[in-house]
Amino acid sequence: MNPKRTYKIFALVAGGLFGIAGCGGSSSDQAEATGFLTLGISDGAIHDADKICIAFDEVELKGQGAPIMIYPTENPGDVVIINLLDFQGANAVPLLFNEEIPAGEYNWLRLGVNADRDSMGGTGTGGDTCAGNHSYIQMADGMTYNLYIPSGEESGLKFVNGITIPANRTATYTAEFDLMLSIRDKPGPDPDVRLRPTVRLVNDIEVGTLTGMVDKTLATDSVCQEAGNGPSVYVFDDGITPNSMDVDPAVDDPIATAMVEEQMHDDGTTTWNYTVGFLLAGEYEVAFTCDGQTFVPTAGKPATIVAEELETVPFTIDDIEP
Repeated sequence: MNPKRTYKIFALVAGGLFGIAGCGGSSSDQAEATGFLTLGISDGAIHDADKICIAFDEVELKGQGAPIMIYPTENPGDVVIINLLDFQGANAVPLLFNEEIPAGEYNWLRLGVNADRDSMGGTGTGGDTCAGNHSYIQMADGMTYNLYIPSGEESGLKFVNGITIPANRTATYTAEFDLMLSIRDKPGPDPDVRLRPTVRLVNDIEVGTLTGMVDKTLATDSVCQEAGNGPSVYVFDDGITPNSMDVDPAVDDPIATAMVEEQMHDDGTTTWNYTVGFLLAGEYEVAFTCDGQTFVPTAGKPATIVAEELETVPFTIDDIEP
């Protein structure tokens, strides 16, 4: 998944981010500094889905000059289609790898995504890998639905927090999807499912990882086994009491979620674990839930994320309040 990639600078503006030779100087004297961008894609998983295939066709960067377009394939217009469920927790797949571009500050980055209504994403596809040119979701029951982003055809996924490309060095960023927050509409008779992307763009040197073990009794509670439910961990900003996600995004919604999954070990034992990757350094509240409504513990457990380190927060029977 690392074909030759190209980028195009549409125009350069004198005095802007990209230097232009002035009077009396040669182009070699005023050669612009360049750096490198690696951009990864990761996600937090969702229950009851076998594949979530997102089709990316371009990356756009905007600094002080004209936008730069970077194409993740050799041929502009072709797509790279990624099954987000293959890259969970602290795992990511590079959409761009060491792309050489002008160094400097960029105001925003936009991911171009093929996710239009009525595009029939996933039609005629099957197997374990993603196929086609449009985004889609394949449920555990085998049903496939086209994914669409409202206004996605025009704007894609735009991150306005800005990025910095250092001269002669590589900046590594990750776009972390949270699928539990992004796909809240239950698939139904409509062939389209709305994708309201909850995606964080983070600098990999500024983030850490949260992980932990969940007691089997909690993870296998009967409520967790009901249709539409599943053992999960929600991460909230410090000071926010764990609460259910609103239909529309709200300031007290979780900033990240993770599935709690069963893991078989070589010695025959089984544990239930979760991992949340790419969390910015800081303080958080973490809680376990089966249905997104009731949390253990009610007030959450504190977690301190340190850049490039691992924080462990387990959930045990003792966390259930009497």
